[in-house]
Amino acid sequence: MTYVHKFEMNTKGRDFVVGDIHGNFSKLMAVLKEVNFSLYDDRLFSVGDLVDRGPENEDMINFTESGIFFPVRGNHDDFAIRYHRIGKMDDDHYRRNGGGWFIDLVPEMREILVQKLERLPFAIEVETINGRVGIIHADVPCPDWNDLEQYLANKGYRQRAMWARDRFGLQDDTPVSGIDHVVVGHNCHPTVMTLGNVHHIDTGGWLPEDYFGRFTLLEISKPGVF
Repeated sequence: MTYVHKFEMNTKGRDFVVGDIHGNFSKLMAVLKEVNFSLYDDRLFSVGDLVDRGPENEDMINFTESGIFFPVRGNHDDFAIRYHRIGKMDDDHYRRNGGGWFIDLVPEMREILVQKLERLPFAIEVETINGRVGIIHADVPCPDWNDLEQYLANKGYRQRAMWARDRFGLQDDTPVSGIDHVVVGHNCHPTVMTLGNVHHIDTGGWLPEDYFGRFTLLEISKPGVF
């Protein structure tokens, strides 16, 4: 398995990265419409957490087959995979974290959706006019991005890639070596926060309308965006 998927520069259109989505497909489509997203030329990358908490989880998973949407695996996506593949999870805990939609599906439908989630890489690397941009859900589990593929072969480091909150919690601004910029989600914050060369873009677009939340679309192909 290749843990890091790599993309060449988009020579036709724009590249965007969106924060955590959590089953809010319609809200995401509305935001894409606002920026005149081209279904033919533009690409949308995602920091993961496609599912749970929102109403359109199956739509989000199916969108991964559109040819324009490229997400990494988040911890909530991994929740669904582990629930179906391994079991032995506390149903009440999973429901409290937004997994009731998945628990209530028939096993045959869960299998179809899990197969699609299992295809998601743990990290993405994109060539842009701003240099190489890495995308991962929570944090880079090693000091140098160039070693990431090797580290992710270890299950413990894969878990850190999806779950770690150290950098955000400690406000650690140590740059990740071997990459120009890294874009992550996982830690919800009212505004985009940059620590070193790591950009935290989960601004709560999945939250109810009366909260601060909004989807951040970071146009990584725009000169000087970082």
